[in-house]
Amino acid sequence: MTSTPVSFLGLGNMGSPMARRLAARFPLALWNRTRARAEALARACEGPAVTIAATPRECVRRAAVVVTCVADGRALEDVLAGPDGVLAGIEPDAVVVDMSTVGRAAAREAARAVEARGGRFVDAPVSGSVGPAERGELLALVGGTDDDVARARPVLEALCGRILRAGGVGQGQALKVVLNGVGAHHFVAFASMLALGERAGLARETLVEAFTTGAFASPSYLGKRAKVLARDYAPEFSLALALKDGALNVALQEEVGLTLPVQREIAREVAHAVGDGLGDEDLFAIEKYFGRRGDR
Repeated sequence: MTSTPVSFLGLGNMGSPMARRLAARFPLALWNRTRARAEALARACEGPAVTIAATPRECVRRAAVVVTCVADGRALEDVLAGPDGVLAGIEPDAVVVDMSTVGRAAAREAARAVEARGGRFVDAPVSGSVGPAERGELLALVGGTDDDVARARPVLEALCGRILRAGGVGQGQALKVVLNGVGAHHFVAFASMLALGERAGLARETLVEAFTTGAFASPSYLGKRAKVLARDYAPEFSLALALKDGALNVALQEEVGLTLPVQREIAREVAHAVGDGLGDEDLFAIEKYFGRRGDR
């Protein structure tokens, strides 16, 4: 337990368990667009002090470390800007640690805005889902100066089992976009081959056993095994968020001048699945989209 005051903004599926872990270790101020979620989390927290702020500006007053965990670059901009935003209330020399997945360009723009107000910025998107967030087993992909990352490290260590330095500001986001690109190949391959195998008359249990124990088994497959067998598509990470990540990957390709047609086709398939009404379901629900294609 430490006396370092921390603020946490954004209490979604990932943010809530992350904030709860911080509440056990730091005096913590919370803000969420929907106040009821912050109130429920505060009641469940055990720690030195948990307060709820009415605005981002109020939330970050007196904080040495400010953590943001929001849906996308637009949401981050909304939290930072305006008369009630983080930038209006940030303390001089405070470190803003953005743990959202927003892409490199958005991270660098946010860093410029924070630094213009006398603050510091670290981008630290995480790899992992709700379970690892609850257990403090996330992987942080971190961009920023050595000094700024060192100041943020106690907070990162409370949330993450591993911290991987990627370089300067924005490089944590670049690494996350690339890593999520690998993940897109994984879940689309799993779901499409599951649909093909079932159409060929193979039992679902047999297919999942082969996918999770064979030569191409991966932690992402193993982690979804029970949900896929149960046809449970309650979102741990929604297909709509996977679509956002696909767009960030295409944007990074364009930024660096490298076109990857397979990745772009995956992004298009995810977009079609979201258009079919699957956006609010778990990303592995794309198997429904592939299964329907043979019926059209």
